[in-house]
Parts: sequence; structure tokens; C-alpha cells
Amino acid sequence: MHRRLLDLLICPRCLPAEKPLRATLREVRGDEVTAATLECPRCRVAYPVDDGLAVLLPADGPEDRYASADRLAGYLWSHYADLDGDPDAHRAFTAWGELLAGAAGPVLDAGCAVGRLSFELARQAELVIGIDRSAGFVRTARALARDGRCGFELASEGELCETRTVRLPADLRRERVEFLVADALALPFPAGLFGTAASLNLIDRVPLPRLHLAELDRVSRKREAALLLADPWSWAAGPAAPDEWLGGRRSGPGAGCGRDNVRRLLERYGRPAWQVAGSGRIGWSIRHHRNHFELIYSDYLLARR
Repeated sequence: MHRRLLDLLICPRCLPAEKPLRATLREVRGDEVTAATLECPRCRVAYPVDDGLAVLLPADGPEDRYASADRLAGYLWSHYADLDGDPDAHRAFTAWGELLAGAAGPVLDAGCAVGRLSFELARQAELVIGIDRSAGFVRTARALARDGRCGFELASEGELCETRTVRLPADLRRERVEFLVADALALPFPAGLFGTAASLNLIDRVPLPRLHLAELDRVSRKREAALLLADPWSWAAGPAAPDEWLGGRRSGPGAGCGRDNVRRLLERYGRPAWQVAGSGRIGWSIRHHRNHFELIYSDYLLARR
């Protein structure tokens, strides 16, 4: 974790109170904090930084659903296969990044997974912070930021695999990117920190979607801010109880389509209100093996205030 983050972090367990964390540094290499404890003076909870990885979760959560090697490989392919000219790759992350061209920093990438959008946004922003609950995803994204490359085994057929290597081009400014283990429902950042925020394919995966919107609103600037939210609206009872869904219901608070409901929530309840400046749909995919791909379309809303 870079030193510059030390002054930006607050205790996620004490929200809505915003309590800065006190750092006890145990090992520092240049500007990189490799071992430390970040303690809240109010609740006395200590958050660890080990091998540069900061874990700032508000409470112990469920087991990491993305910890398997196969799942990690599928996401690495989804995020980076286009960089190697894979004919089956999509270019969704480039498209999402272009939607935020010219947006102000610092930038938050909520639910960053293995980091591609964070690197795309670092083409223009001096500081991009990607957060995800999956420690495996965040470790992999940090390794890419550190080394510029990452090897992995990609399923081909049955037990057969092929070795792939992600190589980041120089224009993806990895020195501008930091990744943390954190929860999109309890962001460890003070109000109004970010000039740009993004949430890709996340809101239908969290247990409290409305709280996720509220947290994005809280940490975004009151003026001259941009927010990109994209989602396939794959509502399911596993991630969130149906009463919490923001769409896909026949009646009740989540009646109608998620795209329309989220737009109304942003425009009516943002503090101050957001104005949706653009919308559309972008396709992307995850590879399971050489003949099996999962095709997904995500509606996006680009909002400004």
C-alpha cells in the first residue's frame, strides 16, 4: 500500500461516523508500506497491512466466492485477453474507460476484481483506487500493478490447460493505481473524496444494493463529479433478498427494471442529485474453456453533478 493512502482512510466499522485511522508502520520500502496496523481510535479495531495488502472490511464476511484458480483465470481472461489480440476477447473495459474520458480524479473503482478498469482510468487520473472484497482478486491486481505482468493457467478442455501471460502496456499507468480489500457497502474513505466513481457489474451482487448507491453518493464530490454504473441486473436470492432488489420484481419497491429504478434513485435521492448524461449497453464475456464462453450485456448509466 502506498504511503499516500494513509491520510485518506477511515474506519469502515464506525460509519456513518468518519474516523481517520492511525497507522503503526512496521516495514516500509520507499513509498510502499509493506507491513503495518491501521487502528481506529474510536472502536479500537485494527486493520492489517501484510505484504502491502491492506484489508479494511467492516466485519468478517462470507467465504471468498472467487478464490478458486479457475474463477481467477476466467476473470483474468475477461479483463485482459484483448491486450494479446485473442480473437474471442471483448473490448468492454476499453469502452467503459472511454465513457469516463476527461473525468476528474481521484477515482474509485468499486468491485474492481482483477483491476482492468482501474488501469484504464489511470491513463488520465493521477490516483485510482480499486476495491474488492476478494483478497485473491486484489492480490492479483496488486501483482500486476507491481510487476506489469502475471502468468496463469487457462482451462482448455477437461484437465487440459494452456499457459497465458497478462502484459500491461506502458500507457496503462500502473504506478498510479492502488488496490485494497474493502467492502462496497462500507467504503473506508471520507465523504466527497472522489471526482470519479465507477461500479461495474456489482450492484446485483451485494446484499444491500441501495446502500451501495448511498456509499457511492457519499464518497463522490458534491460538484464536478462523474459516476459510471453498469450492471446486467442478474437479480438472484443468493446475493440479496428479493425485497432488497432494485429491479426485477412484479410489485413493491423493486418493481420494474433495475436500469430505470437506479436512474430514478440517482436523480431523486443523490445529495445533491445526479443527472444522467448518457446510457447504453455494452457486452462482455467470461471464458470457461476454449469452446464455452458466458456472454453478458450490462446496461450503463453515466451520471454527473
